[in-house]
Amino acid sequence: MRNVEIKLRLSEEDVKRVESVCKELTGLDCSVLKQEDTFFHSNNGRLKLRKLESSAELIYYERPDQDGPKLSTFSIHRMELGEAQNLCSMLTSAMGTRGLVEKTRKLWLVGQTRVHVDHVTNLGWFMELEVVLEDEQATEEGEGIARDLMTKLGVDSTQLISKAYVDLLNEK
Repeated sequence: MRNVEIKLRLSEEDVKRVESVCKELTGLDCSVLKQEDTFFHSNNGRLKLRKLESSAELIYYERPDQDGPKLSTFSIHRMELGEAQNLCSMLTSAMGTRGLVEKTRKLWLVGQTRVHVDHVTNLGWFMELEVVLEDEQATEEGEGIARDLMTKLGVDSTQLISKAYVDLLNEK
């Protein structure tokens, strides 16, 4: 699977505006997700085990560390929460962990874009735009969709960040 992703740092004021615009664009309130991501050492890309309230996902993804729109390729394996605990122990023993990211995610679907407003423990507020690409859709088209939505949401390129949350936490 592929998407074009943009990640930005938000202020409290930005959060209120983005939430309001997302509600206008979708006509819906957001979904709220509590997520705990354990990142493992990996020779390629990033590997994380995401625990949700009643299920879990093992996610492998490759994405360059750069500001602005970037292509991300990923695979997801969904499982029951009980299975995730055993898997986490095995992967920790075999690969070691890079870090733990705890966040509350507000999620809207705007067209083919997943808008995430994340409050990350010990980091603050962020937004991710994930334009989910169709098989035949060009990366450049996804980049255009992401930039257009950035404008609608009132955020700009000065807020872009290039790193994953786990990397930002590890720099603290």
